[in-house]
Amino acid sequence: MKTIVKFIVLGAAGSMLAACGTRVTREVVREQPIVQPQSTIVDRVTIVQPPAPQQEVQPPPPAPSGYSWVPGHYVWRNGNWQWESGQWRAGSIRPMPPMRQEVPSAPPQAGARWVPGYWNFAGNDWVWVNGRWQ
Repeated sequence: MKTIVKFIVLGAAGSMLAACGTRVTREVVREQPIVQPQSTIVDRVTIVQPPAPQQEVQPPPPAPSGYSWVPGHYVWRNGNWQWESGQWRAGSIRPMPPMRQEVPSAPPQAGARWVPGYWNFAGNDWVWVNGRWQ
């Protein structure tokens, strides 16, 4: 079986909608051996992408040394992306690691939404939160 992934591009209006937290849809087409033209099955999968990062102004540190800046980032809470503002933390904090590539499994039911994984700052370090179906 051959799988083709198509992304629906909405142009400038789509970029603006995505920045506002609108769901982005991708179309997955599974092609089976051609017996008749009706042998193509189309599934729609909704991927809930986080909006574009907000512009932050980094305030001056509370002391000349001994503090690290933790940048703002989105976290998934209560079915929505929520912005966590940047903050100064005492001690040395490593920078946010690069995003991980995830391949979603088959949806558990029709209408399920895929929430991609993301980095969340917890305690004094970055913790990866795996993507999941909702």
